[in-house]
Parts: sequence; structure tokens; C-alpha cells
Amino acid sequence: MRIPSYLVSVPIPLNEDQSFDKELFTEILGELKNQYCDGLYLFGTSGEGYAITDEEFLEIVAHFKEQTWDFQGFLQVGCFGLSSAQVKLRCGVCMEIGIEQAQVTLPFWKELNDEELDLFFQDICHSFPDMKFLLYNNPRNKRKLKGWELENIHKKYPNLVAAKTGSGNWMEIFELLTNSPSINHFLTEGAFPFGSMIREVGLIPSYNYIFTDRCRMFFEAVISSERERAEILHTEIMKFHLKTALPLLNKGYIDGAIDKAYARLGGLNIPLTVRSPYQSLSIKDFEWLKDEVSQFKSGLVKDLSR
Repeated sequence: MRIPSYLVSVPIPLNEDQSFDKELFTEILGELKNQYCDGLYLFGTSGEGYAITDEEFLEIVAHFKEQTWDFQGFLQVGCFGLSSAQVKLRCGVCMEIGIEQAQVTLPFWKELNDEELDLFFQDICHSFPDMKFLLYNNPRNKRKLKGWELENIHKKYPNLVAAKTGSGNWMEIFELLTNSPSINHFLTEGAFPFGSMIREVGLIPSYNYIFTDRCRMFFEAVISSERERAEILHTEIMKFHLKTALPLLNKGYIDGAIDKAYARLGGLNIPLTVRSPYQSLSIKDFEWLKDEVSQFKSGLVKDLSR
């Protein structure tokens, strides 16, 4: 989990009957490996890690490892569950296969109190001392940890080494980054330039699916302090999400369904199907998105060489 780095989520192709499509998955991995990723990870929101069965988890992680033998970046797998036992089972699968970086979320059937929070990290981190853990610091966990809380957990359980945070106002992001100096942080596109002014952070983008070159250019511009180019691209990305993602989120679609649509429009051969009970984009909404993306592309700044 190098910092700064560009970490891309692998969407999982599902057939209409919601079965895993191994051939398409192999094809998608091949495409992503040839892009500008520093790391690839399975089973975040885009990979529907919350919806995968244990049997599917074993099959997909094993195939992921097998197909990335020639990938020079780092690999990470989301090990989600509603109990320590469920998370530990999936971490054990990763260790046996040879993947030593795991992304976890807090169990979210109820909000964890302080004692339960400590017990969760004790269960996970002590059970797998050779693994490195990233916490997906997600409001869906019901408890979103602050920087000082992450720092205290790291002091007790040093193999919690990173966190991904995709939401929060500027003061919350500032507190997070300044009060957990021992933790590596990954942000999404909106907060990435601000976070990079405070300290080195990584980027986990969704803009990458459609605008691979421009998204990587944004990352490089921010970390190399090319302010003018970074501001142009940041504004572009925010306008894109305002124009495309926000209307679909307001319709009730889960963000993974939108990411799959982005990936398809970006050229990946992936069905729109997401795991029930969540809704895949309707044909009508996908066609709307396709038209919006086409219009957006036509208005992009062409020359960003300066």
C-alpha cells in the first residue's frame, strides 16, 4: 500500500442469472493490468464484496491471484462480514492463496461501541499478524472513525496500516489526516487535491473507468504539484460526477451499479448486472448515462500538455 499510489477496484462481471462470469473476469483483469494502476483490489463497493458468498470468494480470489502473477503493483482483497468470524474466514483464504493485504469494514448490523471496536481489531489483527489491513472508513458502517481513533487503534494493532475514506467535509478530512500520522490514507477524487496539500495520500478513483488517461493525469498533476493542470482536471471530474453520478444516486442506485455502467462505457466488456436485492441500471437509465457521457466528452479541454 505505497503512498502516494493509484489503486483501482476490479468490478465483478455477473451474468443475468447473477452467476460469476470467469471468462469476462479474466478479460477485465487483463485490461486493468495494462492501464496505469499501482494497485488492484477486489471486493470493494464496485466489486460487491458485501454480496459475495464464501464459495464465490474462494473461487474469485484464487483466480485473481493466478491471473495477476505478472502484475507489478500491489494486490488487495476486501474481506467483509457482519462478525469477526466471517471476516477471519476470508482473511484466512487470502493468506492461504498468498495475498497479504486485506480491506475490511466494521461490522454494521449495529454500530460498534468502543469495547466492540477494540475487540474487532484484536480479533482480526492478532489472528493475522502477517497481514496488512486497510479500513474502508465508510458511513455505511454506522460508525465512521476519526483520525485520533485510527491512530489509537494502530498503536495497539500496528498491522492496521491504512484507511480509505470517500466522504466528509474539509474539516473532517483535515482532522483525519493530521490526527492519524501513522496511517496511510486513500481518498477519492473530490478530496484528493485537498488531502495532498496536508500530506501524501493515495487515490481510489471511479473516473478511471471511463477516462483512464485523464484520471491518471489528474493523479500525477496533484502529486507533482502541477497546480493549474490539477485544478482543471479536478473541476472536470467534479462536474462529471455532478452530471452523471448524483442523479443516479438520487434515484436509489448503489454506487457499484454506477461504477459498472462507467466501466462498460469506458470499454470494459462487463454486464450491468449487480447482485440482488440491489438494482442494476435500467436500459433507459444506461442510455441516458451514455448520452450524458457523450456530451461531456465533447466539451473536454483537449490540450492539457501545458
